[in-house]
Amino acid sequence: MITYGRQFIHRKDISAVIKTLKSDWITQGPKIIEFENKLKRYLGAKYCTVVSNGTMALYLLAKALAWKKKDIILCSPISFLAASNSVLLQGATPYFVDVNFESGNMNVSLVNKVLKKYNKRVKAIIVTDYGGLPADWKELRKIKKRYGVKLINDNCHALGGSYYGDKKYASKYADYVIQSFHAVKNITTGEGGAVLTNDKHVTKKIKFLANHGVKKSGFSSPWIYQMQDLGYNARITDIQCALGISQLTRIDKIIQKKRKIAKLYDKYLQNINCISTPKQFKNKKSALHLYPIKIDFKKLKITKTHFFKIMKKNKINLQVHYIPIYKHPYYQNYCKTRESDLNSSREFYNQVLSLPLHLNISQRDIYYIIKIIKKIVQKYTIKKFL
Repeated sequence: MITYGRQFIHRKDISAVIKTLKSDWITQGPKIIEFENKLKRYLGAKYCTVVSNGTMALYLLAKALAWKKKDIILCSPISFLAASNSVLLQGATPYFVDVNFESGNMNVSLVNKVLKKYNKRVKAIIVTDYGGLPADWKELRKIKKRYGVKLINDNCHALGGSYYGDKKYASKYADYVIQSFHAVKNITTGEGGAVLTNDKHVTKKIKFLANHGVKKSGFSSPWIYQMQDLGYNARITDIQCALGISQLTRIDKIIQKKRKIAKLYDKYLQNINCISTPKQFKNKKSALHLYPIKIDFKKLKITKTHFFKIMKKNKINLQVHYIPIYKHPYYQNYCKTRESDLNSSREFYNQVLSLPLHLNISQRDIYYIIKIIKKIVQKYTIKKFL
């Protein structure tokens, strides 16, 4: 079975992990600090906190920023649940802003409209760089200055991407940057995440909350510790960080290999009548966490579900990124955005699917995937669209 995503573990990764396992520290040790320092340099941030996963990174940031009940946080509906869940866990309100149909990123012109309506209640905007493609950060930065909101880059897809030629764009434009190192991301620690920022105060708060909200130093007796806030155990291990450090050394090569795969998809799929390949932007380079295509199923005699089943029968496992968050049952009571204001998100979901894109996939696999897609489209295209 050809899967849509899979980790790639190099022999150097295995060697790095074994070396750490044989060391004195397998958790709360020097590899954590080393990984944080390397991430800071790569992304151009002053401070970094690595934690157990990307979701926890969002939760910690939300608590450190102390969002309250009447606060509104703007989010993308085409994203994983973690971002908006962090808002709900703080008791604040997530407000979904529709996406740009071509990119899947938050529609910046609509952000302005929402801010004009709710003004000072909006405390932050969580912007997902969908699939690895940077959002319109220059415009978002202007909005930040105009309204005084915090900008959070959910950069979990986009490590290794660039904006106007700058790989450090995330820390340049956003106040806070979230990373995930889940198995299918461009680099992995198995599970893992990070918060990067130039904000010293918030970093101190996050590190405190990530360790149960416990203070250990400054007491008369060395064994004394005090829990001063309700925190989490959000620690990552030295074992995981050793893997992350090793993988980070190859991030640019990983992106280069993914771009070669994407070029093959572009070449052979872009001229098919019912298929839209990812749009190319002059000043944005996707990190290619995903290769999302859109299929206009109105031009085919089959549904999206049927298409998936045929692909799976041919041993190709696709995925959809994402079910719009407002469609989940739990969010029915929390979605403040009218569905009629989310038309692009709905249509994006109806058409989008993610093709396999990872370093374990061969050129032969790519040609096979393209061949099967073409066969399905040829067989099921409605005649009037031929």
